[in-house]
Amino acid sequence: MNAILIILALFLALAIAVPLLERYQQQMGLNKMVRFRKYIIPLVAISLILQLLYLAFNR
Repeated sequence: MNAILIILALFLALAIAVPLLERYQQQMGLNKMVRFRKYIIPLVAISLILQLLYLAFNR
């Protein structure tokens, strides 16, 4: 249950951080973040799959 709460918190933080970074990227000099945006969802998906496999095989 703790892992699910951690994953949900990470998704919530990501859902809040990405729009804020996109909105203020010119002011903060975060133009490079646009390049990394396409890697965020696949990395989160891979981490979710790995966490689920870890939980499935360690019970």
